[in-house]
Amino acid sequence: MNIPKDNILSVSEINNHVKQIIDSSFEKYIYVEGEISQVQKSQLGHIYIVIKDEKSSARCTLWSSRVPKLEIYPEIGLKVIIKCNVTFYEKTGSYQLDILGVSSVSIGKFHELFEKLKQKLKKEGLFDIKFKKNLPVYPKNISVITSLTGSVIQDILKILKRRMPTLQVEVYSCKVQGEGCASSIISQLITINKKNVADIIIIARGGGSLEDLIEYNDEFLARQIYNSSIPIISAIGHETDTTIADLVSDVRAATPSEAAEIATKISVNDLLYNANDFKNQLSNNLSTLLNSKMNILKEIKYNIEKNNPHNKINSYSQTADRVLVTLKTKLLSKIINEKNRTNKIQEKLKNHNPLQKLNQLELKIKNQRKYLQNVFDSYISKKRNIIYIKNNTIENISPLNILNKGYSLVFANNKLVSDTRKLKVGNELKIKFYNGSVLSNISKIKKN
Repeated sequence: MNIPKDNILSVSEINNHVKQIIDSSFEKYIYVEGEISQVQKSQLGHIYIVIKDEKSSARCTLWSSRVPKLEIYPEIGLKVIIKCNVTFYEKTGSYQLDILGVSSVSIGKFHELFEKLKQKLKKEGLFDIKFKKNLPVYPKNISVITSLTGSVIQDILKILKRRMPTLQVEVYSCKVQGEGCASSIISQLITINKKNVADIIIIARGGGSLEDLIEYNDEFLARQIYNSSIPIISAIGHETDTTIADLVSDVRAATPSEAAEIATKISVNDLLYNANDFKNQLSNNLSTLLNSKMNILKEIKYNIEKNNPHNKINSYSQTADRVLVTLKTKLLSKIINEKNRTNKIQEKLKNHNPLQKLNQLELKIKNQRKYLQNVFDSYISKKRNIIYIKNNTIENISPLNILNKGYSLVFANNKLVSDTRKLKVGNELKIKFYNGSVLSNISKIKKN
């Protein structure tokens, strides 16, 4: 075969060209619906999946970093809608879907139908709080619609018996999931409303998946609950699961056990406590009433005594006595004030007496003379002390006084000597004592 070299392409070139075509054909991400037929997890945590429909299959890659963010975990046989990018793996020459997210087809349809019915019934007012029926405070008969098997009915009966032993409970069996569930609950609701004996109806089931709760989003069931003349408590699924039946019921409970507690809001213990409380309240009210009546009687008695003529006469007499005492007090006070004023005038005249002024001046001169004598004596005493201190100072610093203490003065050549280095052997010394002097010659000089 004669083939021009320019027309020959390598495998890599072909694959690269195909990759460019695929990358340019799909912008951003796409959604693909299919059924998972294979699931393989690598040691690094990556998951390799194959999805298929009636005619074809496609390989998918789910990187480990995206696994924790998934809404649902991929399983074989699960119908899913995957959010992905279309990529081309050049080494093997095959395309694959790079998974960004996974959601269930059935769950998506479930939510779509749920929201559509929810909006329809909401517009009609089936969820409006003004149409919710109040639960009776003291119910005598409760009807429970649930499965006869399982722990749900046992939990409800146990709590009802504990909280209200005298309560009449009727259990109506129904399917709690799957096809026919809604119709069986509707049938029992019709029966209970016809009997018209129950005070409260409880519709209950345990937890389950969203698929298990589809029947509780039935429009006919919702309308039957709304039209019930007996108030209904719904306890369907988990607390996080909300169904149409929950929205239209009069009260929604998170669990069947809570539904039983809500139905018997006031238990036997509460009744006993309330009875004691009512007794105490009645006793307090009676005591308050008696005290009020006694106070009224006291007030009436006081008014009668107050308006008694004898008491009024006594009151006037007491007022007269009080006025007399007040007058006496004021008169006595005025007399005392006049007497004090007279005494002050007499004292003032006494102070202006000339003889008394002369005596005061004489006493003042005498005190001044005594003061001057004290000042003079103090001055002489201070001067004497100064002379005495100076005399002692002179005596203390006098050389003769030092000699009296056992010291002596040494003279050489009529000069006072204080250093042995200025003396020589043979010098004549004159030693002065406090009471005389001594002449001496140096025979030896000893230095320290």
